[in-house]
Amino acid sequence: MYYLRKKAKYGPNNPVRYVTTDVFFKSWVELIYNQFKDNHNDHSLITPEHDVAQVIRGYKLLANIAWDKVDYVLIPINVGQKHHWVLAVLSIQSRCLYVYDSLPGGAAHTRAVREIVQKLAKMIPLFFNSTGFYGKRDDVDWKNNIEYIEKGVSDPLDYVFVENLPEQDPESNDCGVYVCAFAEYISQGILEIPKDEFDHHLHRSRYGALLWDYARKKQDAGAISECEATGLVTGKLGGPRIRKEPVPQWEKLPRPKRKVKN
Repeated sequence: MYYLRKKAKYGPNNPVRYVTTDVFFKSWVELIYNQFKDNHNDHSLITPEHDVAQVIRGYKLLANIAWDKVDYVLIPINVGQKHHWVLAVLSIQSRCLYVYDSLPGGAAHTRAVREIVQKLAKMIPLFFNSTGFYGKRDDVDWKNNIEYIEKGVSDPLDYVFVENLPEQDPESNDCGVYVCAFAEYISQGILEIPKDEFDHHLHRSRYGALLWDYARKKQDAGAISECEATGLVTGKLGGPRIRKEPVPQWEKLPRPKRKVKN
């Protein structure tokens, strides 16, 4: 995911605008979700300085991009009970989380994945409010886009489990390869993964070769990842701190209005 995030930020010919999160993002969302719920939906907990908000604003992660500058956010999710990885893709335009799971199965598995996705769907709009996200997008028609005018700005995101995906062997541990491959397809603008053309063995070999070549070039150049850090990460490592943009009060931001039905 870090490789794709770097590609999104520095690649000269990216067909779509996207960014990825890291393995900690889902954990931060779950933590603040539990705190929010335990404190009777206390909105004072949803601040621009929270880890989730920092990721949305383009800080916290290496080679990060602010979410108001992308169309898709690729979110890897670890389902702890099953030691399984799935991919959630947030489409800004459709206000929806699309779930890519290479191991569809029984009710228990589906319920475990859905519980995590519902937490993301609940918390992300709250942090959009706190970070002034809606005031930064000029490419979304807030007044006429049906996905927005029929929802309040704090309402949970919709979510959809994508069907007809390539599936791993139920006895295998190949979920990581599938998630990486799904993410790469989406980074190329291919949202419908070609099931009949998918070969996880070839993807595994290719990713191994890419990582080896990347590491070799990085070592030869004497580069370190931290030189690409932004915001808080840069400051903690002693590098120049990038000044963050001021966050306007969310109460004063233009809000999408609900459609009035006659």
